[in-house]
Amino acid sequence: MLKGIIAGLLAVAFLSAPAFAADEATMRAAKKEGKVTWYTSITLNIAQDLCNRYNKKKTGVKCIVHRDGSGKLYRRYLQERKGGIYVADVIHTSNLGHFLNLKAKKIITPYKPAGTDNFNEKFVTKDNSWTILRAGVLMPFYNTKKVSEKDAPKTYADFLDPKWKGKIVHSHPSYSGFVTNGMINIVNRFGWDYYKKMAKQKPKIVQSAAGGIPLVARGEAWLGAGTTSYSLLKLMQKGEPLKPVIPPTGLALVTSPNGVFTKAPNPNAARVFTDYLFSREAMQLLADYFLYVGDPGVKYPKGLPALKDINLMAIGGDELKKKNKPTRKMFKKLFGV
Repeated sequence: MLKGIIAGLLAVAFLSAPAFAADEATMRAAKKEGKVTWYTSITLNIAQDLCNRYNKKKTGVKCIVHRDGSGKLYRRYLQERKGGIYVADVIHTSNLGHFLNLKAKKIITPYKPAGTDNFNEKFVTKDNSWTILRAGVLMPFYNTKKVSEKDAPKTYADFLDPKWKGKIVHSHPSYSGFVTNGMINIVNRFGWDYYKKMAKQKPKIVQSAAGGIPLVARGEAWLGAGTTSYSLLKLMQKGEPLKPVIPPTGLALVTSPNGVFTKAPNPNAARVFTDYLFSREAMQLLADYFLYVGDPGVKYPKGLPALKDINLMAIGGDELKKKNKPTRKMFKKLFGV
């Protein structure tokens, strides 16, 4: 199974670029709706960049972005729905388990974005329930001014050395789907004993998977237990004193779906905007931000590790769905937050 995922993600083909187009009737209806609201867990700078670029096209549909963690977005929408409030049109998070729940309850509706016929098969679903917008890995890291390469952790177990007590930052799985996924993979390898020992390290707890990067960059923490690879690599490109740790055991692969709500208040605009998200322009933008995408025609930046060079850990949506809640519950118990 894992080999199939890796092989699919590594497939390369030189094919025509995806189109950003909608039929005339859909476009007219979308213009009458006038806006699209996107609930997304991708980091705010990328979400705003995508939204702003779309708005500059002056399609008559304005993109409004609401960015939050995967867990908070999922719970927010369910709470709004319970109260008969429908704000969001499109949702994108890093928790495939949530999407399985949304599909089972018919809260999202099938839609195949324009131009995705030639996408890597691992980024699309056969029934078009959702499409994977981006993929990344949960990556441990450290501050190169505080920690020498010689002393830096090389394995997950190295983070449990008492010398790092109080010097680690860890993100919260109740907020971050990226972290939930990573934790499940790590527990599968090492058991909960790993996190029992990590709790004794008294790490600083932040919400977002990317939230620990500034703390480590400033030296408030020396090590990060795991962050979004794309955020880390982009800041390294800008010269921040950071370096990833790639344990031989592997890094957790996280795929992040995007779907259209069944009761989207702006259903036509939702489809037009979704087409844009999977256009060559948007796919290349995500690749430039060090994300892996389904479009085989994008060019990746220097410094992005090839997936073939990483021992990837991966779990399916059913396992993620099953272990979501127990993982969050155990984390709260062990870390007290």
